Amino acid sequence: MRRFTSCLQVTFLATLFTLSTGLHAQSFGAREALVNVAPVQFENEKNRVEAVGTAEAQRAVTLFSPVSERVTQVNFEPGDRVQAGQVLVQLDDRREQVALRQAQISLKDAERTVKRLRQSFEQGAVPQSELDNAILLRDLAEVEVDRVKTEIADRTIIAPFNGIVGITDIEEGDRINEQTQIATIDDRDTLLINFQIPEAAVYLLKPGVTLEVEPWRYSGQPVNAEIVELDSRINPTTRMFRARAKVDNKNDDFLPGTSFRTAIEVAGEEFASIPEVALSWGANNPYIWLAEDNKAKRVEVQIEQRLEGRVLVSGEINRDDTLIVEGVQSLRDGQPIKYELSELDAGAEEVVE
Repeated sequence: MRRFTSCLQVTFLATLFTLSTGLHAQSFGAREALVNVAPVQFENEKNRVEAVGTAEAQRAVTLFSPVSERVTQVNFEPGDRVQAGQVLVQLDDRREQVALRQAQISLKDAERTVKRLRQSFEQGAVPQSELDNAILLRDLAEVEVDRVKTEIADRTIIAPFNGIVGITDIEEGDRINEQTQIATIDDRDTLLINFQIPEAAVYLLKPGVTLEVEPWRYSGQPVNAEIVELDSRINPTTRMFRARAKVDNKNDDFLPGTSFRTAIEVAGEEFASIPEVALSWGANNPYIWLAEDNKAKRVEVQIEQRLEGRVLVSGEINRDDTLIVEGVQSLRDGQPIKYELSELDAGAEEVVE
């Protein structure tokens, strides 16, 4: 009888232990994970190409004399800002001035002759041929006046546009010819930057696209430039494409010939932007966790671009999805979760189960 009672006690205790173990296991399996969430953000990938470019003035010219003559005046100093039409160098034009006065006297005489013969012709005193010959001589005299004026103008070297004049080696009294370089003038209020990029990056260039430029030896902030000219073809030898951008230089910060680093950045395709801490790695592919119906959902993704502190990924992600940002280390697919809504809805309850 005692043995039978002991057996009943043992059986009863074993049953209680089994039930207790089952309830504990059931409670563990249904445990909710506490996580932090945020709305899924989308962002355009950034396509960036860097190249080296060289600046040139928007307008630049090297002045030469059209004739061989002696210099009588030099009216500028290197570095001066000159205006269009300003006389920079005067050459000796004394002989041309004498020739001009002579040509003008000859022209006046020819005009008087034409006037007198026309009156005589109207009275029938002279034939038509004599009047025509006088008109021809008058026209030739006009041409001679224009020719001498051109000779005088060739001996006056003027600035063709506003700009900064460069260093000159000529002085008063020097005799120069057509091969003598007088000076350079640069209109550097706007600089043009010539650069080349690889063939694979041509699609990034369009007129009006802005890019950042920065001189190699410049410690300030990069400045924006606008693409204004594109070449008509790719160089078949180097496989490079030439382009030109302009940069505002009214403060005269940069000089023509400056070497620039150029960076072109164009927004590409849009992808989900995931914080690095929210990205997990599986055996084959990376994945993220989404909160769906208060449960964790695992979604495999493909990394498209890495940015500072975040990763652009593609996959089955929608704009209204909720991303699990923290607490992803021990999650299982389909596991119940509870999360704070502070980043989703500031007016919602603090915890949702």
